[in-house]
Amino acid sequence: MGFCTFSKEYSALNNTSVENVFIYEYLPQATGNAVKIYLYGLFLCQNAEFDMSLPSFAKELSLTEEEVKDAFLYWEEFGLVTILSADPFTVKYLPFSVGAKPRKIKPEKYAAFSESAQMLLPKRMLSTHEFSEYFSIMETYGIKPEAFLMIIKYCADLKGDDIGYKYIAAVAKDFGARRICTPEQVEEELASYTLRTADLERILKALSLRRKPEIEDSNYFYKWTKELGYEPDNIVAAAKSMKKGSMKKLDEFILELYHRKVFTKAEIESYSQKKRELYELTVKINRALGVYYDVIDTEVDTYVAPWVSSGFDEESLLFIARYCFKKRKNTPEGMDEVLSQLKKNGVISYDSIARYFVSLSADDKFLASVLERAGVPRRPNGWDRDLLRQWRAWNFSEEMILEAAALAAGKNSPLPYMNSVLGAWKQKGIFSKELIEQPKKRDSAHFENERTYTKEQLDRLIDDIDDIEF
Repeated sequence: MGFCTFSKEYSALNNTSVENVFIYEYLPQATGNAVKIYLYGLFLCQNAEFDMSLPSFAKELSLTEEEVKDAFLYWEEFGLVTILSADPFTVKYLPFSVGAKPRKIKPEKYAAFSESAQMLLPKRMLSTHEFSEYFSIMETYGIKPEAFLMIIKYCADLKGDDIGYKYIAAVAKDFGARRICTPEQVEEELASYTLRTADLERILKALSLRRKPEIEDSNYFYKWTKELGYEPDNIVAAAKSMKKGSMKKLDEFILELYHRKVFTKAEIESYSQKKRELYELTVKINRALGVYYDVIDTEVDTYVAPWVSSGFDEESLLFIARYCFKKRKNTPEGMDEVLSQLKKNGVISYDSIARYFVSLSADDKFLASVLERAGVPRRPNGWDRDLLRQWRAWNFSEEMILEAAALAAGKNSPLPYMNSVLGAWKQKGIFSKELIEQPKKRDSAHFENERTYTKEQLDRLIDDIDDIEF
């Protein structure tokens, strides 16, 4: 014992550090006593003030000395400890980075199993590596040798006597992971699997898969029926709607149906039909946009489905797609911007879109004449269209707008000048050509005479008004 030590009470307040790899890799396959002994030994290693012998160690855990020895021999096979001495019994713990390795398994322990396994697979010679793999699975998952032989026979009956060991190992691991380890449990699982075979064959046929049902298929079927609550006929309906695919793809589709709350055969068929129509529509839209994507699932979910839900039909969407192609907005994102503007203005049906575009064309022709009269040598743009909408909202006729354009000709900023002129006319109620004051100099002087507020008075008004309402 060292010169300075911790008391038992002090040690009880500290922690014992356990590597996560022990919990992940070793704890699940070990017995309760083996885990208990390893952890208590680790505690003693990290708290040297506890001077303990094998008898006191066993007594502390209410175990026999032989049970403690067997447990440390078990961990020694994994390379987690090394037994330094048998008498007195002394154990050294090894770090995982140095000592961790697969457990050593003595082949003679499974001699009868090996002989029976070879008889079940007479068309090929089982290798030492294959036997080691089987031994490791039995040790890891606690599968009884008789149960493992039943698994081998099932796999051979399904795939033939020359079946590779990887498939057998995969099936055995699946059984072990689901705690199907005894002959009785394996027999019950295979019996229930046989009952599911007819339904599985119908599903595989619907997917155009020409093979026999396998254990993985059965696991999917269990998930769909027991966990998600789908009837076999409805699963077949989902498979038929896919026409071709894999069980993995069908699993993804059924999860999609489950999240969309689609369960009955009629609901599945309706959902599948709408989904096919959306995919076909997306392909047409992309063709009109002049783009191509290998995978369109995201485009369907992000853009096309919401467009259709908003009320846009195929004719409208294809028309807008052609428009976006010509205007170089030929991406789903660009088309979405155009459709968002149309939706904002309540322009959704094909007829309303057609009328809207006709009105835009007429507006652009009128704006072209306005710009020409104002002396602006360019084509109409979005800002011009916004101004025209504003002037019309002020109840000005095209004749009055052209008059304002004539007044703006030669100004540095003709359009803003037009806006100020029309704003002044609106305030004075001038909505016809006859009411426009002539000549222009008198009009300008009249504006000067109307300024009855000083700058200071206007500044005080700004302080008094919280918000401007139009």
